[in-house]
Amino acid sequence: MNLKQDYKTQAPLGYLIHEVARLMKRRFEGEASMQEITLPQWRALAHVTAYEGITQKALADAVDTDPMTISGILDRLEKRGLIERYADPTDSRAKLARVTPEGIGVVQSVRKIGLAMYEAALEGVPPADREIVIKVLSTMRANLIGQAAELEEV
Repeated sequence: MNLKQDYKTQAPLGYLIHEVARLMKRRFEGEASMQEITLPQWRALAHVTAYEGITQKALADAVDTDPMTISGILDRLEKRGLIERYADPTDSRAKLARVTPEGIGVVQSVRKIGLAMYEAALEGVPPADREIVIKVLSTMRANLIGQAAELEEV
C-alpha cells in the first residue's frame, strides 16, 4: 500500500478544505491588521454587531471559545471603544455587549476586506459552481453537527 498515493486519492477534500481555510485566515489576518484587529476580535465584534445585547457566555459559544478568552477579547475591544458592556437587567451576574458607533465603522471597513478576500479566492469560479460548493459544504457541516449531537446523546 502506497500511503502517499492513498492520501492523495482518499483525502483531497479534507486537505483542500483545511488549506483554503488556512490561507483565507492568513490573508484576512494580514489585511485586517491594518485595522489593528485580530481574527478572534473580528469574530467577536461581528457577532456583537449581529446580536446586540448578546451575553458573554452566548458569544463564547458562538465563536467556539471559552468564557475567559472571550472576556479578554471583549476587554480589548472595549478599551478601543469598539464595544460597550453593560449589566444584564434580568441577571445581575451577566454582562451584555453592544457595538459602538466607532465599532460600526471598523465593522464596515473589515467587512469590505473580507468580501474582497472572498472575491479574490473565488475569482474564475462561476456562480453555479459557487452555489454547488456552498450546498456541499453546508450538507457536510449539517452531517457533522448531527453526528456530534448523536455522540452527545450516547
